[in-house]
Amino acid sequence: MFVKCDDPVQRLMHLLSLGLRLLRLIEFVIHRQLVNSQDSLTGLYPENPKKTTIKPRTERVLKAFDNITLTCFDVEGQAYRHISPLTPLQEKIIQLLGFSPRIYTDLLEKPG
Repeated sequence: MFVKCDDPVQRLMHLLSLGLRLLRLIEFVIHRQLVNSQDSLTGLYPENPKKTTIKPRTERVLKAFDNITLTCFDVEGQAYRHISPLTPLQEKIIQLLGFSPRIYTDLLEKPG
């Protein structure tokens, strides 16, 4: 990568650093909640669905949401939205992160 000044590289490094901190924060919050509640997560490992963990990797947590779809379409001027329902694992992850499931269901409401 060739650049004439360091500003774009510094901005990219700051952005990557922010992303890494966010990944670590997700792991930390979920782990702390699981330890405090003496609970664990089951279902993060497709190769072993019964495997439990109290320290899940953020990559696995995000992978649990890869089947989510939000479909928006218009029929005769009427806007419609459909969102795939959350699995119990997805609901638990959202709650462990300190959010209400409404953060997801509110996606069905029309913007503005």
